[in-house]
Amino acid sequence: MESEDLRARLLAAIPDYMAEIAPGPLIRHHLEKNPAPPLPTGPKALLSLGKAAGAMTASFAEAFGIDPAATLSILPEGYPPPPPSFPLFSGSHPLPDRRSLEAFLRIRDFTENLPDGMPLVVALSGGSSSLVVHPVPPVELEDKVLISKRLMESGAPIETINALRIHLSAFKGGGLARMIASRPSLTYILSDIPGDGAPLVGSSPMFSIPRDGPGMLSELEFWVKDGIPDPVRRLLLSLPPGPPPALPSHALFGGVLASSKTLIATMKRVFLPIPPLSELPLHILSEELCGEAREVGRVLASQIRWQTATHLKGGLWAASGETTVTLSRTDPGKGGRTLELALSLALSLQKTSALILSLASDGADGNSGLAGALLPSDIFHTKRLFHEGQEALSRHDSGGFLERHGLGIKTGPSGTNLNDLLMVVVLPSPTPRRTS
Repeated sequence: MESEDLRARLLAAIPDYMAEIAPGPLIRHHLEKNPAPPLPTGPKALLSLGKAAGAMTASFAEAFGIDPAATLSILPEGYPPPPPSFPLFSGSHPLPDRRSLEAFLRIRDFTENLPDGMPLVVALSGGSSSLVVHPVPPVELEDKVLISKRLMESGAPIETINALRIHLSAFKGGGLARMIASRPSLTYILSDIPGDGAPLVGSSPMFSIPRDGPGMLSELEFWVKDGIPDPVRRLLLSLPPGPPPALPSHALFGGVLASSKTLIATMKRVFLPIPPLSELPLHILSEELCGEAREVGRVLASQIRWQTATHLKGGLWAASGETTVTLSRTDPGKGGRTLELALSLALSLQKTSALILSLASDGADGNSGLAGALLPSDIFHTKRLFHEGQEALSRHDSGGFLERHGLGIKTGPSGTNLNDLLMVVVLPSPTPRRTS
């Protein structure tokens, strides 16, 4: 019963958690602590890209006094838009399509039509990479879609996927910065890349990244093995290692608004005050969680089992980051990385009686329609549910299993994107009674 009460309290707190990691509060807090570098006086323009573009546009336009007509927001279809008076373009995610080509033309026209010398504020968030494409010949859109899809299905980390995008694009890897080289710019990032990879958000359109085509091809062959489109192979072989092109000296960086680390800090403020979590020892597993979701779940479960085996006081384990899923079947079900991680952990902790919360900050995990899961591991005490859970995990149908049993979390697209949060709660075990 205590576990059921705690589950209800955690579910009730999730809207507060999502509200705290929304772009608006994060931007206001960042600008209060880190005043913007000086830009030329006068009107400014704003370009926002990614899943958080809508809210970033509203907040930065207010902060810098930017007229709605001098803004452009490009975001995935279905994500929260900016206010009605702000122009927007809805693109494709997670794979590019013809709209992604059009998005590049929209950005080019938008920046070219701004008055000479008008400063441009650039706001980047996760999900930007597929929204805007401008392939380097001989690579075409179809080649980029094919190799991107194969790389995603291979379970490759986001850093590898973004590195490939940079090599194949004239927009990424500093391409946008070079496009607007004649005007001052100020870039802010809402990072969905664990660790110190914030400059790679959106495949780095405002930061110059060194290219090494043969090295990239070797890494690509490791993940994809075969089926690399010939134009991609030819382009990579033609890009020798070399220093990145220089960027304009007046391209300024305003800082990282928030990242994977923000999720842990917000967890402490929102979830820890909930009884009895505040009384449990807190163990931070990682703020750069990565790897194959189901394998990470098994490894973390082993660590938690070992730490709880020698005492009865329970504990709270937390991590943030982004795992991956390698699709090993041609007919996967409904699922995603946070769901596979939660299901793997729960199955591996079936004898520990834990409560597992796994939550994608963008509100959309894979093709599941869920943002995450909150499930007790002791539901797998019964052989029927244990085997059903194992079967769902093997078929990449974690979302189907969790929905059937009312254990999924739905928030809808959140308008932010800061990786995933994981919490594992093990409540104190009752003290054994002495017998005379």
